[in-house]
Amino acid sequence: MLSRHDKQAMELWHLKCAEIKAATGEIAVEAKEVKEKRIKRLLKDYRAFVNYYFPHYADADSADFHVKFANACKANKKFKGIAEWAREHAKSVHVTVFIPMWLKACGELTGMLLASVNKDAACELLSDVQAELVSNEKYINDFGKQAKHGSWADGKFICEDGTFFRAIGRGESPRGKRNREKRPNYGVIDDIDDDVIVRNERRVDDVLDWILGAFLGALSIKGGRLVVANNRIHKKSILAKLAGDIEPGDPKRKGWYHSKVNALDENGQPSWWQRYTLQDILDRINEMGYRMAQKELFNNPIIEGKVFKNEWIKWGKIPSLYDMESVVAYFDPSFKSTKKNDYKAIRIWGKKGKYFYLIASFVRQCTIMEACRWVYGWYSDNITDSEGREAVVPFYMEANFMQDMLLDEFENQGEIEGWQLPVRGDKRAKPDKFARIENMTPVYERGRSIWDERLKNDPDTQTGLEQLLAIQPGSDTHDDAPDADEGAWWLLNRRTKQSKTKRRVGKRQSPSQY
Repeated sequence: MLSRHDKQAMELWHLKCAEIKAATGEIAVEAKEVKEKRIKRLLKDYRAFVNYYFPHYADADSADFHVKFANACKANKKFKGIAEWAREHAKSVHVTVFIPMWLKACGELTGMLLASVNKDAACELLSDVQAELVSNEKYINDFGKQAKHGSWADGKFICEDGTFFRAIGRGESPRGKRNREKRPNYGVIDDIDDDVIVRNERRVDDVLDWILGAFLGALSIKGGRLVVANNRIHKKSILAKLAGDIEPGDPKRKGWYHSKVNALDENGQPSWWQRYTLQDILDRINEMGYRMAQKELFNNPIIEGKVFKNEWIKWGKIPSLYDMESVVAYFDPSFKSTKKNDYKAIRIWGKKGKYFYLIASFVRQCTIMEACRWVYGWYSDNITDSEGREAVVPFYMEANFMQDMLLDEFENQGEIEGWQLPVRGDKRAKPDKFARIENMTPVYERGRSIWDERLKNDPDTQTGLEQLLAIQPGSDTHDDAPDADEGAWWLLNRRTKQSKTKRRVGKRQSPSQY
């Protein structure tokens, strides 16, 4: 007797089969030689193979990294590969459906052993393969009847040609998973990590031993391909330890091939540009928030609160610009970073007494032009109050960033606005960035940094907060907002110190340049 859950799962599977059948049912009438020529062409071209046989999946062309990984897998019968791809970049469908069905069509698959976080998850993944083999009319038309008996629900089935498929859970013994004398020659481990196991390094090490021991040992010695697919959810996850220090495409673990793909490439453009626009990715980053986006989209998990604590962030009402002792706007354009998709950060801070006040925030992955428009808009809207009082808010950026190209952007925007924003250079010889940012912790810990409560739901402010909380030694996370904060605080300390200096009788002092 099937449980309600199992009945629902079977109903959904049959519905999936019907959708596949409908999507692949229209088959053009071809002469035998035309058909054979077409099949031969498709078997040599992975992207074309996917587009033809899986139109219900392929709403966009396969990415270049999909094709490269599949070709590397097919070219080596003893392939060992890691697909460390961002969320929603088709890890599962390629490694558990497209690649094994391509290998099978090429006559290179004897059996597939599939593992996931538990057996239920593995069986669900296996259901997608069986649905295609049972219902994909285009595949059946070209390669004959496929599935013979067995069911994904039981974790195993076999095809007419003797190719077999097995599903097991993480840590389960894979021994004996074969069909007569045939051992599986394609093993795939998909989404083996979870948020619980990564907190226990000993358990992670046990699973790593299981992958390299029992699971790999269950595959054919003569030709056993092994693929591990996951995004990096923790710095000491199973995938992270398996990958070690392997660089993308550089096999260092005894022949392992490592494909690491983030949602945006090193030029700040979508890695799967055939499917996603830059705005699609930026919108998802904003929806997730910086910290979660780094984990899910950039294979860069962040442990929150190593240096700065969330409870140190104080939200409240802040004095007006005209009641502050000093106010500074600081711009970090991030030109020096090797990462071309860094954030442009403009942070406007004020100081009164012992307290620093966050007044406004701009933290975005964008062009200099967009940052210029924002800051001109902020000055236009905020510098003069209803009584006609005008606040003095100098605008600074690090002197090294003050290149002609960048200043031209400000000048061009000024011509549009009808006035020019004076851009000042911060000429300080800055010490180590982490040390500078870390020096802000006493102020936060003592509750002397107040963030305007009206900014609590502001996306730019939230991105800046997530960057601050992500700061830790050796981190490669974005730190543009905290870096701008430190620059603003340093200037505020100098300006307020100067304003409180008692004038001495004697030599006349020139007015402050500030």
